[in-house]
Amino acid sequence: MNHVVFRTGGDWDSTTLFNNDEEVMAVQLYVELHAGRDIDGEPCKGGIGLGGEISAFVRTQDEPDKENGIFPGRLELICPGHTIGIENTHPGFDFGFTRVWHNGVEVTDEVMDVVVDINAADNIVKVYLTLFKAHWLAADEVATYNIL
Repeated sequence: MNHVVFRTGGDWDSTTLFNNDEEVMAVQLYVELHAGRDIDGEPCKGGIGLGGEISAFVRTQDEPDKENGIFPGRLELICPGHTIGIENTHPGFDFGFTRVWHNGVEVTDEVMDVVVDINAADNIVKVYLTLFKAHWLAADEVATYNIL
């Protein structure tokens, strides 16, 4: 089982990637998770419980063309002001077993998107999280947090 930890202070020199406590010399960390939409693709309460899809891999410097899957396992992203955790320990990687945290709070039922593309080869740095926030008396809202 993988336990991947990505940590950055906001620049390349402060960025590290570890898997099971061993440093990984990576070219790219890529995660794309989409959930929390109704049958018409509109945002709604339910997050992972509504189904969705995820792609998550690391490409190493030794084998830059090979996508090494992260799940089953756990991914932690530690960035200035934000932490994101994604976990799926199901042996067959059933999407419904995915759990998501933002800054220590579980947001599995509110998550719509988690996108991570840290690509050293192409100098791409993109990390964001989108949550659906249902309100009982006020209008529901969709909030996107640009992490990096």
